[in-house]
Amino acid sequence: MQTSTNDLIIHIRKEIEANNGSISFDRFMELALYHSEQGYYCSENFMLGKEGDFITAPHISPLFAQCVAHQAIQVFPHLQQKNILELGAGLGQFACDFLNELNQQQSLPSHYYIYEISHRLRKKQQNLLQTKCPALYSRCIWLEKLPENFSGLVIANEVLDAFPVHTFRVENNSIKERCVAYEKDEFVWKLREPTSLLAEKAEAIRKQYHLENGYESEINLRLPTFMEELGRGFTQGLILFIDYGYGEEEYYHPERSHGSLTCFYQHKHHANPLICPGLQDITAHVNFTALIENAAANNFELAGFTTQAGFLFSLGLMDFVYAAEQQLSETDKFALHQAVKQLTMPTEMGERIKVMALSKGLDLDLPAFSLQDRRRDL
Repeated sequence: MQTSTNDLIIHIRKEIEANNGSISFDRFMELALYHSEQGYYCSENFMLGKEGDFITAPHISPLFAQCVAHQAIQVFPHLQQKNILELGAGLGQFACDFLNELNQQQSLPSHYYIYEISHRLRKKQQNLLQTKCPALYSRCIWLEKLPENFSGLVIANEVLDAFPVHTFRVENNSIKERCVAYEKDEFVWKLREPTSLLAEKAEAIRKQYHLENGYESEINLRLPTFMEELGRGFTQGLILFIDYGYGEEEYYHPERSHGSLTCFYQHKHHANPLICPGLQDITAHVNFTALIENAAANNFELAGFTTQAGFLFSLGLMDFVYAAEQQLSETDKFALHQAVKQLTMPTEMGERIKVMALSKGLDLDLPAFSLQDRRRDL
């Protein structure tokens, strides 16, 4: 691996020194990913797909966005305002494919809002959309904060798994927080007494799932605030969260004793988030039970929960495949079929990624969630 940027290492070291020798992993992850200059997602060199460290569904095939577009078309007649809000738009590939499909179906939204905190990513999104969707670019509006009085469809694809998380360890039948220190020229784990909020949440989990000494995992303590902010500005419509994750019982299963922290560097994944800050992606799976609990506290209703495979198949994935095949060579057909496998196979994204629909002021059945109804997992 490359050596991480010295400036970011120095910045993190100074924070550690200013905080009695350790900082929470939540803060370390925030700096490693979102520091305004050297953070992984804010870096000038950040890329997705084959040229980056990992690949997301929109970069595998436009089939993904085409399917989600048809979910939007089903919902549009029931919305007070025909708007789209995408949270964290990556390089803009999903927005481009999604808008092109809606345009082809003569069902464009009034506005396509993009909430993006990285100024460098925002520029990359704007460049892509101006280049590939020039006729639709005027509908796109970038936001620096979540909107107020929003009615429409919100799409968040692989957003929540990039939220900074707190980490804990069960030690002597009690909870310790796993923090980050700097010793002998490297970042290392260090146990300390948890904050009262982390202690309360983690201790309840330890008791409920009978977690033994040595068990390690994560908790997203930012989720309640995020859902409160999102709920406060969301008046009516549907939210789609598409992400790696589990229901809580599986998330904190005793056999899942090392948590879900995963790092990606040049399409190879490993489990050490403390090396190369700013040069590798760090993710933690989503606890979808916690997500719906926080959503319900902010007046959202669970409209559906399924796997990515079930979601895509229900929205006509194979119809899109058949239509595309008519114009492809045998070589391109093979590539298309490989993309479908990656999107839907259980060992790839098909089962590992889940889709949760949250609604507010929307009385509508969603057939996309009926083929593989996984609400029992919550």
